[in-house]
Amino acid sequence: MTDSVTKSDGNRIPVRVAIVTSIHPDFDARIWKHALLLASSGVQVDLICPWDVPNLSVQNGITFHPFKKVASRGLRPFLIPLRVIPRLLKIIRDVDIVHFHDIDLLPMMALFSLGKTVVYDVHENYAEEMLVRDWIPRYLRKPLAFSVKWGQFILSSVIRNIVLVAPSQEHAFSAKHFRKIYLYNYASLALLDGVADNYLQRDDIVVFIGSQHLNNGSLLLLDIVEETIKRVPSVRFRSTDRFSNPKFKEYFLSEVSRRGLGDHIELMPNVKPHELMTVLNEATIGISPNLRVAQQINGIHTKVFEYMAAGIPMVISDLPHQVGVIEESGGGILAAPENPAEFAVAIEKLTKDKLLALEMGRQGQKGFCEHHSYESQQQHLLSYYRQILN
Repeated sequence: MTDSVTKSDGNRIPVRVAIVTSIHPDFDARIWKHALLLASSGVQVDLICPWDVPNLSVQNGITFHPFKKVASRGLRPFLIPLRVIPRLLKIIRDVDIVHFHDIDLLPMMALFSLGKTVVYDVHENYAEEMLVRDWIPRYLRKPLAFSVKWGQFILSSVIRNIVLVAPSQEHAFSAKHFRKIYLYNYASLALLDGVADNYLQRDDIVVFIGSQHLNNGSLLLLDIVEETIKRVPSVRFRSTDRFSNPKFKEYFLSEVSRRGLGDHIELMPNVKPHELMTVLNEATIGISPNLRVAQQINGIHTKVFEYMAAGIPMVISDLPHQVGVIEESGGGILAAPENPAEFAVAIEKLTKDKLLALEMGRQGQKGFCEHHSYESQQQHLLSYYRQILN
């Protein structure tokens, strides 16, 4: 059995941490960054996940305990516990902390927290998400939001240890009995290893690496493409092939065809997080056209920091958090999501003044290294672990 190390001042330091995720895809950026951060700090990490990796294989000091993915939403509440619990029980006595990442694990983890230090990593404003998820019938959205809000509060109150990703989540965990920190979903410094130094030789390519759904600006992106090619016909757009559902993808592609944009925008196959720089190294501008809706205003969008790490200038929606990033770093241009022409004018400016674009990209990269890397939060997380162990 592994025991937590006790320093001379009595502070316990975690030696072994189990990270548990139930639905995140293989090598999801948030989960993998968390695991790597702990492993690089000397913590032994066990990762229980629905990933396609060999059982008990080890990568970067992280031991995998995979289970078969549950595709059906309706079956997740029943099958995921049956697959996670046996793997967690094998190591539960030897780990100091169980840190889990998905709300569907919350009931199970509330029970485990009665005998073990457990941390709930809250990725989203889940109750508010129930109001906008297109797979939920409209008549069920408010009842589900109410149930998620109070169910999460009650079960989280048993666990008490909470990690948040954005200040907008504070209202759901404002009670004094919660022990919480913020661990922002910044990009990893590891991205810098793959940055290419050939910006001025690249073709004019605007890249969007976010998920494709309405609030994330997928249809606004098509409006921006239309406005941009009127000004700079040579500009090409590349966008991820990662849609919220097949029906929306079908509609998106029909709009591309209807508007005659097939020669100006292409969909890119998904790449793993550690391969992301191969995509960004071919781009000259990163775009983030998030709509001005609560879901987007409250979020902190990782793609912005990935653009900064790549050293490419950004054209992004003037949402409050993104305004702060641009004002602090000077790494791009803000545009109103209500006005696609503002994005197009900014793109035109950056394509016609490559030296300005290069300098903006460098400023953004500097701001990323100094303030917005995931690794900059390492000591904050380790201090939190020590606090809750005591």
